[in-house]
Amino acid sequence: MFSPAIKRSLAVAAAGSAWVATASTAFAEEKRSKLSIYDEPEPEVVIIESPTKLEEQVYIAQKYANETLEEGKSHVSGWIKKYHNYEDTVKNNINNTIDKNEEMFPNLVYVGVAALAGTIIARNRNIVIRFLTSTTLAVGASYYLIPKTTHNVALQLQRLERRYPQLQAAHDSVNSTVDDVRKQIDDAVVQLRGVVDENTVKLRQQIQQNTDKVKEQVGSSNSEVKDKLEEVKKNVESMYSTRSKPGIEETLKKEN
Repeated sequence: MFSPAIKRSLAVAAAGSAWVATASTAFAEEKRSKLSIYDEPEPEVVIIESPTKLEEQVYIAQKYANETLEEGKSHVSGWIKKYHNYEDTVKNNINNTIDKNEEMFPNLVYVGVAALAGTIIARNRNIVIRFLTSTTLAVGASYYLIPKTTHNVALQLQRLERRYPQLQAAHDSVNSTVDDVRKQIDDAVVQLRGVVDENTVKLRQQIQQNTDKVKEQVGSSNSEVKDKLEEVKKNVESMYSTRSKPGIEETLKKEN
């Protein structure tokens, strides 16, 4: 397959590579067998300590405790921050609600007295009437005594209703109940007014009739008295014919 020239070249190359490998190996062995004039450096000793199982368990427990403690601190810090934010919000709402030009202490006492008075007034009614009466008197007193603060409270309630739909639904139900009660009260007042008006008319008619009867009786009595007086005058005049009429009237006055 190959020519003789190529075969000779390959043989020469193989022989050369073998000689190079042999020479490098011999040089390395000669260098290794030759001693150095310096001391060999001491090898570095590395001591590796392996923890015991108890130490591993203590380490794991300590790590878990530290992580739990840090987590608890973060939760506590978060709650404290929320509390401070809530406190600031409440303070701002109170400052925005209460008017600085209105006195709270005596006026709030008067509002409470008005609510108590409403409960006392409707003490014989059911609980709905008592609640509505006391609430109406308290709200009316607050609008009269602290109008600006009451207006601000109403605005705050409207904001809460917009924020919480449940409050809005409860407010609507209360308003519907109040409207129904108001209609019932208005109907009862109209009926009562009609009955009172009718009874008043009947009473006036009866009083007028009794007055007419009394006037008739008084008139008849006056006529009878006048007739008797005339009769007595005539009798006296017949007895004292020698005296004048003024004397007769004086005598009757003395007898009376």
